[in-house]
Amino acid sequence: MKLIKSVSDLPYALMAMATVAFSSEASAQSRDVGTLATDLKGQFGSLGKALVAGAFFVGIVMVITGLIKLKAASENPNQTKYSDGLWRLAVGAGLIGIPAVTGILGASLGIESETRISPTDVAF
Repeated sequence: MKLIKSVSDLPYALMAMATVAFSSEASAQSRDVGTLATDLKGQFGSLGKALVAGAFFVGIVMVITGLIKLKAASENPNQTKYSDGLWRLAVGAGLIGIPAVTGILGASLGIESETRISPTDVAF
């Protein structure tokens, strides 16, 4: 019940954080709306990169736990199911692949200026 209430209050919390962020920015310096929008765009870009990096690390943890579950299922198949390890491996592999997919999409749509996908880190 508490979780449902906190999820329903999420839009209000986000609006409060945005109000505080805008008011502190406006009171700190007198800038025009264009520079404020540019700064906000950069901050959201950094947030997106942090989320992608977090998904990558969660994917690594999921793959490791999936391998541990598969090992446990092979040693004692009556207590641990193979499906527990397999779904963790699949989810982990998907999460690990998110940074590659977002990089390719960003380069394809022209959002990023260059793509570094080769092992020698050469820009294409």
